[in-house]
Amino acid sequence: MAKHITKSFYFFVILASIAAMVLMVEGNVCSKIYQRCDDINCDEHCKSVYGKSNIGYICDTYNSCTCFFEQDASSKDTCYVGMGFCFGSCDLACCQAKCAQTLKNGFGDCFPNFGTKDRCICAYNS
Repeated sequence: MAKHITKSFYFFVILASIAAMVLMVEGNVCSKIYQRCDDINCDEHCKSVYGKSNIGYICDTYNSCTCFFEQDASSKDTCYVGMGFCFGSCDLACCQAKCAQTLKNGFGDCFPNFGTKDRCICAYNS
């Protein structure tokens, strides 16, 4: 039963990430990655940092708090979002391609994630 719950949870996280990516591509939605969800109340953190601009949050596959918020189109601030793992068939070139194809001015890089596989992080403009 525990494995079924875990698989369902990961499926939900992937589904939520895809929905969030669709929002980012279509509007002036930005995201920033913060510390682990174990260490902060992600919902409250995002609300306090972004106020009325706050759209929501997810605790991603790495249990990192990612806030989604509206950003003025004239803003020069860079947005960040995780795009999965960097390993096996998806190396640095794969990460960069995913980011460039999915996000406005997207650029990807692989970052070490202690205790697990490296992760693909995309920087982009909303």
